[in-house]
Amino acid sequence: MKSDIEIAKFVYHKVKGTELERNVTGKLSDRGRPNKSEKEDIVISVLANEGCGQIQRAYVNVNIYVKDLWNEDTKQWERDTVRVGKLCELCKFLFSIRRGDFHTVPSECNQKVHSTGVSFEDGHTEHFINNKLYIEINNE
Repeated sequence: MKSDIEIAKFVYHKVKGTELERNVTGKLSDRGRPNKSEKEDIVISVLANEGCGQIQRAYVNVNIYVKDLWNEDTKQWERDTVRVGKLCELCKFLFSIRRGDFHTVPSECNQKVHSTGVSFEDGHTEHFINNKLYIEINNE
């Protein structure tokens, strides 16, 4: 049986050095988002890790945080749809990663964009791209 740490490291190494990592302004982490970060961080976290037999299943989030843009006309912060769209495209490889005993199941993965609901000291807000991966591990 693979631990949460082993699963997170598998995903981390699949993201490390990719075009996705090279295109964000922040850090790649499997230990949480850096404290008070306002950058485009990539954060990997294991949500569920089940099964200790031959087939093990895990759900893993790969979240990318994106600062909202100020709209001068409406006088409010709004989702940066162009930036979010570009990063969503760069995330697509996540739904078909594999290595040895690990592989994602594309039909069980999904991608959504949500507001973080947080306002920073300067008043800006942000959204995050939630890539939810379903990973199967063969423990032969």
